[in-house]
Amino acid sequence: MKITYSTFSEKGPRRENQDFIQTIIDENKGRYTFVLCDGMGGHAHGGLAARIVATSIARDIKQNPPFGETDIDAMISRAMWTLDTMADVYGGAKMGTTMVMAYIEGDEMTVMHCGDSRCYVYDRDRMVKYVTADHNAGDYMGAPITRSFFSGHPQEAEPDVRTVKVSPGDRIFLCSDGVYPCMAPDILRDRMMDDKPIEDIMDTFKFMCEKFSEDNYSGIMIQID
Repeated sequence: MKITYSTFSEKGPRRENQDFIQTIIDENKGRYTFVLCDGMGGHAHGGLAARIVATSIARDIKQNPPFGETDIDAMISRAMWTLDTMADVYGGAKMGTTMVMAYIEGDEMTVMHCGDSRCYVYDRDRMVKYVTADHNAGDYMGAPITRSFFSGHPQEAEPDVRTVKVSPGDRIFLCSDGVYPCMAPDILRDRMMDDKPIEDIMDTFKFMCEKFSEDNYSGIMIQID
């Protein structure tokens, strides 16, 4: 299978962009890693937290592609240790981030997420294969997040993990919470599966976010051929 992808990450109306995207592509081994983190803007150093967690997880996967449960537990622990260490450097600062990632090898994709950053997976017939469920305390925008990578709170770093079979024609979209409020779910699905290059679709999503987003907005779209 051939895998192509496109990304965007913009600060939107906010003062700084606290989202961070990390990709590691190993075409020789057929391993593709995509990580998106959304730093928590209500706390100091959210952008740094996003960078730390995304980089730590991507590096771990590159060095030792999982995904047994022990590997995932160790990977989360290392990311939390790095985050806590940096928080101490900043005088015990409270810093946190959400995380969503996709790791593709062969015809299997492992999706892991913690918080309200999302992953959408649709097949060529526009049928949903998988959509992550947000980790928050209520079914409304702005509800408190119940799981995240947050300094000093390792118990909150408890991601959901799902393995999904992928096949030619599938598209995967990872995004922060600055993206999906900008369009209705059926519009997001229909635009995501338009018969256009993924770069054109991402331009459409960026245009919608430029008009309607109240936050940083970031996305990764992946095409399986």
